[in-house]
Amino acid sequence: MNRYSRIFMLLTGLSGALLSSACSSLPNANVSSTEQAPKATRNYQETIHLNGKISVRYEHNNKPQNLPGSFEWEQTGNSLQITLFSPVGQTIAKITQNERGALLEQEGKMPQQADNLDQLLADALRWPLPVSGMRDWLQGFVRQPDGSRTALTASDQTIISDGWNIRYASWHESTNSPKRIDLNRYTTSAGEVTLNIFIEAPQNP
Repeated sequence: MNRYSRIFMLLTGLSGALLSSACSSLPNANVSSTEQAPKATRNYQETIHLNGKISVRYEHNNKPQNLPGSFEWEQTGNSLQITLFSPVGQTIAKITQNERGALLEQEGKMPQQADNLDQLLADALRWPLPVSGMRDWLQGFVRQPDGSRTALTASDQTIISDGWNIRYASWHESTNSPKRIDLNRYTTSAGEVTLNIFIEAPQNP
């Protein structure tokens, strides 16, 4: 091997080593933005305060009914208080659930008590309000057969739970929590029932 060949090989090896060293010091350009900044995991909140709008469509005596309004949801552990308001802000019903049972208070009517809140509401309101399931659904969770909760992805999707078709139409980006939920099912007592729920960003006490 002549002198020029040895010089050429020496320069080639030196440039390769420098290039390798430089590459190892650069950040990986192929990492996606999702990998660089993963979304925070959503945890189920035992204590939560929610406000929003609710619209209920059902049938009574074979006639379509439409009830627009708003709601307030205050949950602390196993205790729950729900207030339903008319479009002008008048209290339609106050629902309380705790270790002593369930209580429904309506303007101009005697308070009603029962052990099964969902059945009490279906009988008194003439349309079903699935409170037991909504404890999970309003936060974007679904209950598994073993009692555990699974967080749903923040996407437009439809699931089936407790006989309800539940569509998550939109989400709050800031909290990764549900913004609009549409619930639908057929019942023998109220026909086709649809609940459209619009939730403001959650507030934790």
